[in-house]
Amino acid sequence: MTSHTANAPVQKSEQSNSQAAAILSAHLSREKALLRELIILTLRHADGDFIRFVPTEHDNETVLYPNRIVENEHSGVRINPSIGLLSLPPTNNEEEYNQDLQFKASYSSILSSGCRDAISIASQCGILYSHIVTFCESIEHGNVSACSVTQALAVRMHEEMEWYHGVLAGLESELNPRSNVTNDTGRNEEKTNGMTLRRLLTRLPPILSKLRTLSVMSSVGMRNLRGGKLLSSILSHVNNGSSEHAALVSSIAADISVPWYSMLNDWLSYGILKDVHHEFFVVEMEETVNETDRGKTSMGYYSWHERFGLLEGRIPMQIMNEELARGILDVGKGINFVRGCLHDGDWEIGEEIECRGDSSIETGAVDEETKPKLKYGFVTLSDLKPHQDESLCISTLHEVVTKSSNKIHRHILDSLLNKHQLVLHLHALKRFLFLGQGDFVSSLVESLHLEFRGRTSLAGIYSHTLSGVLEGALRTSNARYLPDVVLNRLMPKLMVDESDADRYWMGPPPTSTNEEEGELIPWEDREDVIQDPWDYVCLEYVIDSPLDAIVHTEALDSYHRVFMFLFRLKRVEWMLNHSWRQSTELNHAILIETKAGGCDAPHIGAAAEQSSFLLRRISSIRQTMLHFVSNLQNYLMFEVLEGGWEGLVQSVNSSQSLDGVIAAHDLYLNEILVKTLLSNHVGDGQENGKGKSLEDLLRRLLSLALKFGKFQDFIFGNALAALNKSAWTRRRVAEMSRSGTWGRRDIDEEEGQVFIYLADAQLFQFVEKTAKDFDKVLGALLKMLKKEVFDDAGDDKDDSQPLLNHDALRFLLFRLDYSGYYHRQAKARSKRANASS
Repeated sequence: MTSHTANAPVQKSEQSNSQAAAILSAHLSREKALLRELIILTLRHADGDFIRFVPTEHDNETVLYPNRIVENEHSGVRINPSIGLLSLPPTNNEEEYNQDLQFKASYSSILSSGCRDAISIASQCGILYSHIVTFCESIEHGNVSACSVTQALAVRMHEEMEWYHGVLAGLESELNPRSNVTNDTGRNEEKTNGMTLRRLLTRLPPILSKLRTLSVMSSVGMRNLRGGKLLSSILSHVNNGSSEHAALVSSIAADISVPWYSMLNDWLSYGILKDVHHEFFVVEMEETVNETDRGKTSMGYYSWHERFGLLEGRIPMQIMNEELARGILDVGKGINFVRGCLHDGDWEIGEEIECRGDSSIETGAVDEETKPKLKYGFVTLSDLKPHQDESLCISTLHEVVTKSSNKIHRHILDSLLNKHQLVLHLHALKRFLFLGQGDFVSSLVESLHLEFRGRTSLAGIYSHTLSGVLEGALRTSNARYLPDVVLNRLMPKLMVDESDADRYWMGPPPTSTNEEEGELIPWEDREDVIQDPWDYVCLEYVIDSPLDAIVHTEALDSYHRVFMFLFRLKRVEWMLNHSWRQSTELNHAILIETKAGGCDAPHIGAAAEQSSFLLRRISSIRQTMLHFVSNLQNYLMFEVLEGGWEGLVQSVNSSQSLDGVIAAHDLYLNEILVKTLLSNHVGDGQENGKGKSLEDLLRRLLSLALKFGKFQDFIFGNALAALNKSAWTRRRVAEMSRSGTWGRRDIDEEEGQVFIYLADAQLFQFVEKTAKDFDKVLGALLKMLKKEVFDDAGDDKDDSQPLLNHDALRFLLFRLDYSGYYHRQAKARSKRANASS
């Protein structure tokens, strides 16, 4: 009884110890199972018996988790991550993004805080791992539009996942069973040699930190960014404040930049654009020229102006700026221009460009050990050392681009100036299209006058007809000594386009009739639209590749526009001079007719006085028009064209690049258009604006002068024909009288009719009307020019418009009104208008 009573406490103690051991064993077994599940499943984003990942109600379960059990059917601990982050992140802010990765969990109360922390961290690692794997699989299966940089990022993520799998294998190897050891008292004791939850908790934070960085990089890769834009976005995450994060991001950026730098080197060294995935910031434009216009756009213009372009959205602003990107575009474009247009296929940039980086070495940015290792001759992201930043990439690349650009443009300019004789052809354009070859132009105008005389349509006028006229003008002038390479490019052009704006630049010519020669045809001031051949004639100078990169289509249009103006001005001058020669011949014929008794009749005598007054009035008006036309032509030839040419030659010789030559030539043409008052940019550009009015007034003046020249040619030609017929009649009468027969058998009714014809009131009305209109328009032109030159800028003055060269316009004003005659005439008209009102 006593013994039984004494053993009871011992049995209870052993029972309690046994129960405690059982509880401890069960707890350890449960912890072991949970630990194994965390390492083997949870860290790989897989569901287990204790922990399962449950999508939120806003996530697409059918796509991301097609076989997932709903939340209410889960047992154990349920983790509710925001797995929507597997798609595009909601923000570019990395801190907010990491906060979105926090998990909402409902844990069992039997778990300690350390156990709950381990589960939370392991679950975060699993979600981040799933995010990264999803990105890699999307790239592999083509679910995301990938470029070479994105593919390189996916390869790097695969490598990082191999590292992660190695870490998990190491953790799994530490899941060893506990071993029994004997302590100092001789009792057996369990000792844990493997992994525990607390040990796992201390091992996971560095892994979680790296996975977060990798997940952010994967998120950037899922944004459908391409090429340099993706590279820039990756580099923007370097400035995080964490050295480990910055080092990892820099390492990733260095790896994924390799294909992009390869494209950059191909473009800089060979002008080759290997952009299969459309990710490089230099793009080759689609050729939109149709078959009809293909002949108008040759290789030089297309290669330099239209073939390649720059997409600012693809420029990696972290490692270059827009100016550097344009320099890179210029280098590759220049290489293509050299090989495709200059036909220098064997030309290369050379070793002096490949062995570059000297300035960076001198400053210590690139040491002597690093220089030979540079793959492309400039520092790339993969060449950077830990203490160096991306600015070194910019500086060395800028050095390479500058050297390459200088050499390419030196070669291009040398070839254009020497081999392709750029200045010679520009001077030829000035000679022929700007009428600088005076003897040739005079011969051409006179030949065309003889060819077109009496024609009222284009019937019988063909291109070969004009070619014959042109060749004759070349042979009879000093232009025949020019080289064949120039003369072979000059050809006439017969414009037959009804929509051509320059067809009737100065209004339609008057209608002519095919009457019998010698008949006095009345003059009619008509405005019939007929085909005046002069309005269809144009000279054309053929410009081909590579010169058409400089003298492009718009430049040729400017040449054509100035030529049409100068050619018609020359025609007006020639017609006025020709009418002076006609008037001299007419006065001599009238004097002979008067001495022969052609105006003895009283009514004929009165008509002779009126006709004499008409001829003097015509002569006075003609001198006024010649004064205007001659001074305008001298202003254009000397103040505008010669001065502009000298500036162009200086600019071409001092230019350092092809773009500089193009800009100088465009400026040369623009200044000519402005100074000739033909530019639409003068004034406000409106229909009633100052610039438009100046151009209209100038055209109106030349139109009046041309019409007056045609009027003189018409009446002088009729009068001379009648007088010549009368002289022939007198000679015939004299011959018959000397032969002993009657000289006259009938009354000569036509004798003295030329005086009546010239005394017609209709002729006086036309002459006075023309004189009045010409003086009025010329006065308005001078007034407007004076306002532009001398008046202060008013409220409506646009200072950005260059009308620009006031010095040149002052010379024109002085030439046109050197005595102040038109100024006094304007004052007199103003006084008369005020008095009448």
